[in-house]
Amino acid sequence: MAAEQRKSSCRGEAVPGCRDVKGAHDNWLVMSRGLVMSVAVEAGAGGRAAVPYGGPGPAIWLGGRFRLDERIAAAAALSLWKATDALLCRPVTVHLLPPGVPVPAHVVAAVHAAARVNDPRLATIYDTDYTIERPYLVSEWTPGTHLEDLVLSGLPSPALAAAMIADAADALAVAHQADRPHLCLSPRSLRWDAGSGLKITGLGIDAALSGTSAADPAAVDTMALAGMLYALLTGYWPGDGPTELPAAPRHKGRVYTPRQVRAGVPGVLEAITCQALQLQPPDAPRPVRTPAGLAMALRSVQRPSYSPFHPAEPAGAWHAGTPRGRAGIRHRMTLLHPVA
Repeated sequence: MAAEQRKSSCRGEAVPGCRDVKGAHDNWLVMSRGLVMSVAVEAGAGGRAAVPYGGPGPAIWLGGRFRLDERIAAAAALSLWKATDALLCRPVTVHLLPPGVPVPAHVVAAVHAAARVNDPRLATIYDTDYTIERPYLVSEWTPGTHLEDLVLSGLPSPALAAAMIADAADALAVAHQADRPHLCLSPRSLRWDAGSGLKITGLGIDAALSGTSAADPAAVDTMALAGMLYALLTGYWPGDGPTELPAAPRHKGRVYTPRQVRAGVPGVLEAITCQALQLQPPDAPRPVRTPAGLAMALRSVQRPSYSPFHPAEPAGAWHAGTPRGRAGIRHRMTLLHPVA
């Protein structure tokens, strides 16, 4: 019977006795939530390890293929690593799950569902191993800089901020169509790279590991995206989650609007941000409550201007209004409406 239970856990099926062992299951969830929180506050800029894993020693391999290189974050028996796929010679991200405890069925189901979502702006899940001795998840390593670090290093133009969040909202709309919301979006869930564009990390994985759910997933993700737009426009974070960004100023508990915080924010972006964050008064227009709606609203106020992409141009600098498109061109976004 023990052998049959172990074999079932490797296939990712529900394991008899897993949910009956309430203490082990609860500990698993507590450790998982700790990892998601530590990723939000400890991971270094550009993917550098913020939690060293020790001095030189023998390499740690998973499945004879993935070599663990740098530990990015850790919480009890859970840890997040930058690793190398020796077979394909590429960097990957590895979530090491608690050993000796069957991976909960809802985590397995969420990861498998996220792996089926196909969009180049969403970090891809490559491989899984639910062997009870050392379970792990392997996903795409995303280069570039977290939105949090972008904001701390200097704000982009409002047009570029709108373009970035429109792209992110488009990607999340694809995920929602596949019934796979994110639910744990934070300023460190979005990376931007001058060469490869925008990536969103943690789809399926973060919510499953932390046990996060929501009655209205679309509204949760939309408000998180709007919070990122608010941060790109003002330099402040309007949410309550862990972040190194300064908290947005409030009056009687209500977050100030972007134009109350920073001069020069276009009125049209002010309106969209307030609708998505539900900061407008009760008699205001209907709020934006879905990623697809937010993407549509932002696209409707942009006019793209294209110019050829020349490889000789410096790609590493943060230039307002010049993210590289995935089609090999540079986009310069301008707003159709002037500052109100």
